[in-house]
Amino acid sequence: MKTIAARAAGLIVAASLTATAQTSLNWNLAGSGGTGTIGNSKTFTTDGVMLRATAWGYTKGSSDNAFEAARLGQWSAGLGVTNVHEDGSSPYHQADNAFHNDWILFVFDTLVDIGSVKVQPSPGPYDRDVSYWVGNIDPALNLDGVTYAGLTALGFTAEQIVNNPAGSSAIDVAINSPASGVNALLFGPRRGTGDACDFDAFKVQSICATVVPEPSSALLSLLAACGVCIRRRRPVDSKVDDTGAGPGRWGR
Repeated sequence: MKTIAARAAGLIVAASLTATAQTSLNWNLAGSGGTGTIGNSKTFTTDGVMLRATAWGYTKGSSDNAFEAARLGQWSAGLGVTNVHEDGSSPYHQADNAFHNDWILFVFDTLVDIGSVKVQPSPGPYDRDVSYWVGNIDPALNLDGVTYAGLTALGFTAEQIVNNPAGSSAIDVAINSPASGVNALLFGPRRGTGDACDFDAFKVQSICATVVPEPSSALLSLLAACGVCIRRRRPVDSKVDDTGAGPGRWGR
């Protein structure tokens, strides 16, 4: 029985390694279309995995203290945001933190392990510091009226901050994403507003991630087969003789 169990376990490990072999996918977000309209969205599909993007500004209310729908624009350098206080002129059609914070919410149609996001100041140079949240959320989530403090209750993890030097070239921002997978990324310039000395601004050019695989049917079959083998090899007690002490498990 030990030999059968060991062989089955080996097969399960091998199948598991095959099932978890992942290919890195890249969603190219560049294109054309300009500024966009309030509340618009764009979808991108790579190898059958769909990514939906929407734009948000932290502009809600008289005190600008919650999320509000913004315009999601698309240019050759990538996606940008024009919030309700901006007119779409350069450089304010980028995702920026001048006067108000701009954000892009990315929602995947399956669990992914996000590796990196490429940002491109356009025009530049500008600072390229970022803030982001990852999480598992309701795919139909509407951020309107949500505060930063309310993101955790919606399924997002803690805010992550990445400081990058100022520049005009594209840069890959590594994302701290759990291997178990997430379906959402809220991404933008470093939270807080700044003057010309620390003005973060960029377009989001691409996202790289790997799909978190579900257990394969082969793996599930092997698990079931392992259980069958062990059950068949389990000793079965013989019938009790007329003395009441048949050979059974303990023998005589």
